[in-house]
Amino acid sequence: MKLCAACCEELPQSSFSKKQWQLKQYQRRCTECIDVNHDVQLEAPSKNASAEFQHPSPTLTADNKSAPCCYICLEEGHDESGQPLRRDCSCRGESAGFAHLSCIAKYAEQKSQDWNGHDTGKFAEPWKTCANCRRHYQNKLALDLAIQFVAFAERQHPGDQMIRLEALHLKLESLEDAIDEKPIAYNIISVIVKSPMLSKSKRVLFIQALAYNGLGRIAAGEMTDGGAKLAVAYFEKARDLSKAIEFAGGVTLAEHNIACVKSRYEGNNSVSREDMLVKSQVLYKQAVELSGQEAIATITAGLNLAVALKASDHGIEAERLLIKLAAMCRQVHGPDHGLTQSAEFNLQDLKARIVASKTQDGWTRFQALRYKEDGEKCVIQGPIAEPRNIQDEKAVAVASDDILVTLGTPVVCHGLKASHHLNGKIGDLRSWDKESQRFEVQFDDKDLKPCLVKQDNIRILFELPSRE
Repeated sequence: MKLCAACCEELPQSSFSKKQWQLKQYQRRCTECIDVNHDVQLEAPSKNASAEFQHPSPTLTADNKSAPCCYICLEEGHDESGQPLRRDCSCRGESAGFAHLSCIAKYAEQKSQDWNGHDTGKFAEPWKTCANCRRHYQNKLALDLAIQFVAFAERQHPGDQMIRLEALHLKLESLEDAIDEKPIAYNIISVIVKSPMLSKSKRVLFIQALAYNGLGRIAAGEMTDGGAKLAVAYFEKARDLSKAIEFAGGVTLAEHNIACVKSRYEGNNSVSREDMLVKSQVLYKQAVELSGQEAIATITAGLNLAVALKASDHGIEAERLLIKLAAMCRQVHGPDHGLTQSAEFNLQDLKARIVASKTQDGWTRFQALRYKEDGEKCVIQGPIAEPRNIQDEKAVAVASDDILVTLGTPVVCHGLKASHHLNGKIGDLRSWDKESQRFEVQFDDKDLKPCLVKQDNIRILFELPSRE
C-alpha cells in the first residue's frame, strides 16, 4: 500500500502505474487522479523536516529530472498508443512542458466539462492554451488538438451549434495550408446560415468575419481575375461584419486587403509602399491595444510592420522594432518558439548591410562587413547569389568610393562643413536625388530635418546605438 499525493488515499499497487508506483511519495498519483487531472496536494519535505507532509503546494512536475516526462501523467516516453511526448508552445528548458497529446486532450475534456455554459470562448481555451506556460499551442500540435476538439464537440455536444462553431474556428486558426482552410471556412459559414439564432451573437459575427477573410486570402491567392473579384467580395463581407461588431482591427485589415487586391488586378497601383506602411502601423497599434504587446497576434502584426518598414526604406525603425520583438519573444515564448526564430531571422537579415560593387558581370550585390584604413576602404563579402550560400562568398577590401550604399541602410554623417551640426548624427537613406547626386538622409533624431548628403559624407552604421 502507498499514499497518493493527490487524493491522499492509501491504495494498493494496482491503483498506480508502474512509473507512478516508483515515484517519491510527494510526487505519486493514482490512475484515477491522473485521469481527472487532480493535482498533488503535498509538497516535498525540507531537509530538516520529518517524513510527514507539510502544506499544500502547486502541481509538481518532473522539471528537475534530466529526461523529459509528461507533466500531466508524469510518465516518460511514449503513451500507451505509442505517441511520443510533444511540446510546441512557450515552455522552455530541457524537460518542462512536455506532454502526450492524449493527456492534453483528456485534460482539455475535463476542463471543458467544468464550463459554466456561457462564454464558449472559455470552453475552447484548454484546447488552445498550454496549462503549464499559459500560452497558445502552435504548428502541428495546435492542429492536432483542434481536430480532437472538433471530434469532442461532435461527440459530447452534437446539438450545440455554438460549440461546434468554436471548434471549427479553432481548427481554422490552426491551419496553414489554404487548401485545408477553404472547406473549414465554408463549414463555419454554413453552420451560421443554417442556425439563424447564432447570427445575433457578437462572437459569431467575429468568427464569421475571420472565415470570410480566410476565404478572401484563398481566392486572392488563385492569381486570376475571377479569383480577385471573389476575394474583394469576401473581404467586403469581412469588413461589413467587423463594422457591425465595432472590430476596428478587422475593418482595417479587410480594407487593406481590398485595396491590395484591386491594386494588383485592376492595374491602378493605388496601394503604395507608404500606404502599406500606414496600414501596418495601424494594425500593430490596434493589436497592442486589444491584446497587449506580448500576445502572439501582436508580435505577428509587429513582424509584418517591420517588413513594411524595410520595404519603405525605414531601416533604423525596422531594426529597432525587430530588436524589441526578438527580445520579447525570447523572454516570453522562449528561444525555440516559431515567432522567436522568425523575429531573429528577420533581424539578422535586416542587419546585413547590402551594397553594390562593380564586377565583370556589372553591378553586383555584396554585404559590407566593416571599414578599414580610417574608412578609406570597406571590407565586403560576396557576390551574393540567390539563394544565398555564404560558403561560396569571399571577403575583399575595396575602396569605399567604389561601392554604392543601398536605400534603407543606416548611416552616420561625417565631414560636413556647411552642415557641421549633422556630423555624428545617424539616419537612413530614403531616396537618391539624381539632380544633386546626393542621398536624402532621414535622421533618427526627429527634431532634425531631412538633408541631401553626398556618399563621401556618410559611413555605413553597422550597429545601432542603444537609445537612452
